[in-house]
Amino acid sequence: MSNPLERLVQYVWQRKPIVLAHHPSCAYYSHHTFELYGAQLCLGCFVVYPVGLASLSLLSLLYLMVPSVFVVPTVALYAVAGALAAPLLVSKALFDVRSIRWQMVTKALLAVGLAVAALPLLFRPADRLVGAVLFVGFLVPYVGYKGLTALDDCQGCPELEDRPHCSGLEFEWD
Repeated sequence: MSNPLERLVQYVWQRKPIVLAHHPSCAYYSHHTFELYGAQLCLGCFVVYPVGLASLSLLSLLYLMVPSVFVVPTVALYAVAGALAAPLLVSKALFDVRSIRWQMVTKALLAVGLAVAALPLLFRPADRLVGAVLFVGFLVPYVGYKGLTALDDCQGCPELEDRPHCSGLEFEWD
């Protein structure tokens, strides 16, 4: 029996590998990727997006089928979302944890937290402005942090001065 996910991953990996792992393919960035069917995939993209989408879908379905489950203040939803995001944020801020499993778990928790945070945006019109402000208030500093620390993993690399033309960023495709 054929595995459609394996075929898709292999198809994209052979043609445009940067779509699956937009990090340099070198030892300095190996903790940002994991291998699936022989292809390197970005941990963040391939854990956060699918888990977040599945979580949001399931939470939305639960909300529509059993709305009484979500009879809690909006602030409680944001507190749960923050608690789910906390392990990733704390481990990044305080520890240099590079375990792939730990990163997968914390990124999955972040994704579920983002789904919980999205519920008021979807189902509570009166709280949409607050939700949008909180979302942007989290997103802007996070993206800024990622931008400021993008080259941190390259420290010690003999090709640091050549980036973005280093061997880790050379992708071959048709």
